[in-house]
Amino acid sequence: MAAALRINPERLTEDLAGLSRIGLHEDGSVTRLAFSPAELRARQYVMHLCQRAGISVRLDGIGNLIARVEGDVTGEAAVAMGSHVDSVPRGGRFDGAMGVIAALEVVRTIKEAGTPLAHPLEVLVFVAEESSRFGVSTIGSSAMAGTVEPDRLLGLTDRMGHRLSEILARSGLTGDDVAAARRLPGEVGHYLELHIEQGRVLKEAGEQVGVVRAIAAPCRLKIRYQGRADHSGATPMDLRKDALVAAANLVTYVEEVCRAPGPVPVVGTVGMLDVRPGAINVIPGEATLWIDLRSIGLEARTACRDAVVARARALAAERGLTCSIDTLMDDPPVVLDSGTTEVLADVCATQRLAWRLMDSGAGHDAMQMAAITRAGMLFVPSDEGISHNPREWTSLPDIVAGAQVLLEATVRLATRAGRAGAVTR
Repeated sequence: MAAALRINPERLTEDLAGLSRIGLHEDGSVTRLAFSPAELRARQYVMHLCQRAGISVRLDGIGNLIARVEGDVTGEAAVAMGSHVDSVPRGGRFDGAMGVIAALEVVRTIKEAGTPLAHPLEVLVFVAEESSRFGVSTIGSSAMAGTVEPDRLLGLTDRMGHRLSEILARSGLTGDDVAAARRLPGEVGHYLELHIEQGRVLKEAGEQVGVVRAIAAPCRLKIRYQGRADHSGATPMDLRKDALVAAANLVTYVEEVCRAPGPVPVVGTVGMLDVRPGAINVIPGEATLWIDLRSIGLEARTACRDAVVARARALAAERGLTCSIDTLMDDPPVVLDSGTTEVLADVCATQRLAWRLMDSGAGHDAMQMAAITRAGMLFVPSDEGISHNPREWTSLPDIVAGAQVLLEATVRLATRAGRAGAVTR
């Protein structure tokens, strides 16, 4: 039974360390941008680990890795686990990677023990979970869940002007392949994801595991001001059309509107600002902001978005600028499957862990998979709440605790036939 199974902490640590060396910088940070050579090597590394363990593996039409162990009952839906191996620039070693290696360790442990399973097991390694390259997150899981049309994904362009369709074509993948990556109804019965919290809640409370109830999805805006680039010394203040001044005002407004009290918290970030022509003696003629708004409450987030858009247009009118506004992403927050959440919570209680129910402020692949299956999610603590940073750290005892919950929950969900059904929210 599940209680007799124990993951191998030494093997988990060794494999996570091996993955962490791919894209590693001297300062301990990791860079594995989506579809980069480093990210491709990371997927190949996981593929090698799977093959060495006798687990069949394939890549789908957008590059997601799917490792599979068959169950004993024909036609049952898979119990899947996974995360991602791509990273932000100069990011940490645990974000995404830990969940992938833990999922693999769970499947290896079950396979080695010969535990009879009604359902097949899958390890999913999604491509392009991070938005760092294309400005849009969870690309691979969106393709698998069919939550975004293939043409929209293929049309995505990175900051260097490279289209996703062109990148995939180098691997022989077409739009038809991307469309075929969508899983059919009933193929996946449950999806579980173990991830670092990326915040301070668990660490501050001295708790080892968080069971996630809901995920706050992002609304992302790209706002561009265009004014006039003039000489900084020869142009009087009253004749200027400075795009950066408008952008700077909008940056502070995003913070102001998100700090305002409301029934549901909203967080807002201006994570990128591109100013041109970018010379100390030239008035900026163009300024582009990328804004990220998040909340568990769709209505509250929409109100903030509308306020930011209105303010952006008002600033342009006040200063004689033109303003273009593009919505890069506007996903609804996701409430995870209540039945799966109950299983995860019961496992935590059975194992006598310090745990809590909580929400996720960051987006994850689980929020896309929730559209086609019963999705659940676990958090383990991040030291000092640090993530997307070389100082990102989660201790081995916490990783082991999370992986052990993942193991027992997987066995519970996969041992009885006929458990796949309607998603409950």
